[in-house]
Amino acid sequence: MFKIGYYYNLYTNIHSKYRKGVELNLKTSYLSSLEEKVCSIYHSLKISEPSQIYHVNLIEDVSTMLKIKIYYFDEPSEANNLGGDYRIFLNENQSKQVIWQDFAYELAHILRYEGYHWSMNKPFQEYQEWQAEQFALHFCIPTFMLNHLELPQLKSEAIGFVAALFNVEYTFAETRLDKWLLN
Repeated sequence: MFKIGYYYNLYTNIHSKYRKGVELNLKTSYLSSLEEKVCSIYHSLKISEPSQIYHVNLIEDVSTMLKIKIYYFDEPSEANNLGGDYRIFLNENQSKQVIWQDFAYELAHILRYEGYHWSMNKPFQEYQEWQAEQFALHFCIPTFMLNHLELPQLKSEAIGFVAALFNVEYTFAETRLDKWLLN
């Protein structure tokens, strides 16, 4: 019962924890090229704060802007390019958080790579998978937003707060925060 009440209160106080009046800063010289790409996508959609990521049609908005077709089906998520038409297939039997995380991961493959991924040598495959994971972490929890948060002092509370705010799984938020804290 504590967790439900805790996350409900966390959710209702989200706007008070995000610094009001923060504009999307187009001067992104402090951001990596990956973070700049994420910032650019969100700016194109006029998204500048975490509460806008809850937008129900965000997957469709991003995919429409990038001319990617989205399909929901009962298999593991994947992305492909068939005759120049990019597609992302998302497993509909997952939580909304996992679908969102999978979308970001598959989007990375479309934005960064061409060709048949599985015909490449193993180290290069692993490198591409690592890059897709990094993109997903940054896309689902953008640095330009994360930098403006006032996080709880306890790590577990900060993770729960970020997971609720950005609508991602707890372990996903934990991984992202660990990487963010290293920088």
